[in-house]
Amino acid sequence: MAGTDPVNDGGPTITNQKTNMKMKNILMSLAALALMSPVARSQSGDTGDHHMDWWREARYGMFIHWGLYSIAGGEWKGKDYGKEQGGASAEWLMNSAKIPKEEYRATLAPKFNPTGFDAAKWVSVAKEAGMKYVVITSKHHDGFCLFDTDATDYNVMDATPFKRDIIKELSEECAKQGLKFGVYYSQFKDWYHRSRGKGFPGTLSNEEYLELVQKNLDELLTNYGEMAVLWFDVGGNNVIEADAQGARVREMQPNAVICSRLYSRRVPVDQQKYADFNSLPDRMLPAKRMTVDSETCMTMRHNWGYDRTDDAWKSEKDIVEFLALCAARGVNLLLNVGPTPEGTLLPEETERLHAVGKWMAVNGESIYGTHYSPVDYDFWWGAMTQKDQTVFLHVLEWKKDGIEFNGIVGKPVKAYFLADPNKEPLPVSYDAAGHVTTVKVPENAPDERDTVIAVEYAGPITTDPQAKGKYHWYTTRSKRHTEIRKRKGAGEQILQEAVKEAR
Repeated sequence: MAGTDPVNDGGPTITNQKTNMKMKNILMSLAALALMSPVARSQSGDTGDHHMDWWREARYGMFIHWGLYSIAGGEWKGKDYGKEQGGASAEWLMNSAKIPKEEYRATLAPKFNPTGFDAAKWVSVAKEAGMKYVVITSKHHDGFCLFDTDATDYNVMDATPFKRDIIKELSEECAKQGLKFGVYYSQFKDWYHRSRGKGFPGTLSNEEYLELVQKNLDELLTNYGEMAVLWFDVGGNNVIEADAQGARVREMQPNAVICSRLYSRRVPVDQQKYADFNSLPDRMLPAKRMTVDSETCMTMRHNWGYDRTDDAWKSEKDIVEFLALCAARGVNLLLNVGPTPEGTLLPEETERLHAVGKWMAVNGESIYGTHYSPVDYDFWWGAMTQKDQTVFLHVLEWKKDGIEFNGIVGKPVKAYFLADPNKEPLPVSYDAAGHVTTVKVPENAPDERDTVIAVEYAGPITTDPQAKGKYHWYTTRSKRHTEIRKRKGAGEQILQEAVKEAR
């Protein structure tokens, strides 16, 4: 991950003045291919964007940050550089500690021998967690490749004792278990091959580096079956360079979904030709619902990559809440794990994923294939998702006097707990004067993390254009609970204790 704000575009770029004739020819040929791409035509209205259908249905995926940096665990020569210390995340160690590329490689690559790695176990954990796709760091900013490549010897097959193609094993296992597979690829920042500023030259010239990226993309898009997601990161301002890389993806895997971080955030949206979805800044819940395809990525603790001393684990309630709020705002959640140097997931990760998976097994209908709330606000008790003629109330703060919402016209035909296999109806009242609906509920929440109430309507859901409300739930717990804590009796005793534990 960026480790800092993804708009940071430090490092080399190419300009029309500096581009030599060879690179111009490459870029022009790729641009020509782009014009023939069915997706490029769809952006001008000629065809649909059906390659996005699975992604919109999925809503929830696993992010994996793993590489040489995992061996260091955020530490270098006795000093902790991890995010829990206020710095960048653990996978940024090479940059944070200003480690020369030769020393970084010579120290860590010979130690990369994760004999505990089992692709089947990793994918099984993701599947049981209710996740629908997996994205792993095939090359992060340190330039090390987790796949077999002829473009550089700085890869898992040539530079480490492990000598197994991790990307191939994971891609094959995802196909076997029915999950979509994609890769994170740091196309712009590469502290090993490409210059990272004065005093830190890369092993390649800028022209040679762009050729490496092209070769890497060709390999990733050819040798690993269906590549469902290309998750680029920290794109530069050079649109020609980014378009050439996006065109290569479109040419070779037209159905792949491309992350907007192919481009810098400074590049206007209408110039981000190959961005299929908007990747929000790290760990961000948007301030309101998103009407364009969007995704947010979130850590389970401070760091993305493995860190030895980071104990700031989010609770399972935190994760369920965040998943529900993302769905309510029309956003996919890509939840991160940072495997150990031995190639295993941490117990804290698997325990939380298992718990969320059990919740999803019962309540997944309120997440998968839903879209953002029918009203452009949420409620002090939580938020809504919608699917067809049903809204799902994600009740995060319980109110034994009833769950009340405004803005939807008409009385529901039925309301019930989604976890209730018998769908026993809950009493519902409706005040037409303010379009206020109240669902009567028992004194205690059936699920303190998130009790989902399905509210069904006889016809298409209609909202009151004059309805008013505000967003109570924000990115951080301290902010999103500010107004809730002002309410007398908010949450009651049981949930208050749960909130305390989650912190």
